[in-house]
Amino acid sequence: MPVATVRHLVAVLFAVCLFALAGAARADDDGLYVGSVPVNNQSDSERASGMQRALLQVIVKLTGQRDAARMPQVRGLLGAAGRMALDSRFTTETDSRNGAPIYRQRMVVRFDHNAVDGLIAGSGLPTWPGPRAPVVLWMVINDGHGPRLVGAAQTSVVKSLTDRASERGLHMVLPAGSPLETQVALLATSVGPVQAIVLPSANYGPIQLLGRLNRTAAGWRAQWIVFDGGTELARWGETNADARLAMADGADAAADVLAKKYAKVVAAGAAGTFAVEIDGIRNGDDYVRAMGYLQSLGIVRKIVLTGTSGDGLRMQLDLSTGVEGLRSVVAVGQVLEADADPARTVFHLRP
Repeated sequence: MPVATVRHLVAVLFAVCLFALAGAARADDDGLYVGSVPVNNQSDSERASGMQRALLQVIVKLTGQRDAARMPQVRGLLGAAGRMALDSRFTTETDSRNGAPIYRQRMVVRFDHNAVDGLIAGSGLPTWPGPRAPVVLWMVINDGHGPRLVGAAQTSVVKSLTDRASERGLHMVLPAGSPLETQVALLATSVGPVQAIVLPSANYGPIQLLGRLNRTAAGWRAQWIVFDGGTELARWGETNADARLAMADGADAAADVLAKKYAKVVAAGAAGTFAVEIDGIRNGDDYVRAMGYLQSLGIVRKIVLTGTSGDGLRMQLDLSTGVEGLRSVVAVGQVLEADADPARTVFHLRP
């Protein structure tokens, strides 16, 4: 079939499919502030660890930075997880291995929007706000028995992908898998250059992820393309011995691509060294508590004491953000309180 004819057929068919999906809902903004992590039990120590890991997951969702755990400014924020949690609960999920059921516990934590937003702004990291448009997944798999489209009735087939997408703050929508949609998907993932005209549609606006997974002698070969508003943002491929890992990696890479476009740094001031005063230091214990807290903040790079004044300490703080960022961070803590006058770089030690 001539390429021009294929292009026309695919564009028409895909427009029809997208029109049918035009009512799909946008991703739930509240879900961006919910972390769900595996736990071994419900002990206090496991709960405390789960809180921090759940907050880290939320930070990854909101910033789009999958390596957030290695960032010093993030590590200094995790200790506030318990104070920012609105509620938490334990759930049980069932999986199977070699046909045998496996039961796992998870801890689900919902965090305060304003508190988390303040921490991220203060850290100098970008924020990818909600609501986020859903990502339509057009996934074609060929395990050696011919290519087939994964539709909404086969979500378990792509569970590793949708689970990883959820951990990254993406809401995946699968097509119904009708014969028409299947024909479109097979054409879109096999013709090659026509993808650029397949996905745009005035009738439907979510982002699309095209994936094709083929079994090869070397393992599973995955090929991906991300479109947004008819524009190709990226395409890539990789081979993995495990099909589930190949699909999960695709979700991670897609989230990285979209975060690069949509995540922006919230104004928290430029990094630098600032003269700051902390008052309310009445004894040695107060001094240790104040200094220990400042040293725990990832945005504080260096502290130089410059003097005292009554019950106050004067210092130079080398910050990775401006003073506005410091105010945002301490606002959700329980140690310091910013002065009511924003023109003063004074912080009060809480009792």
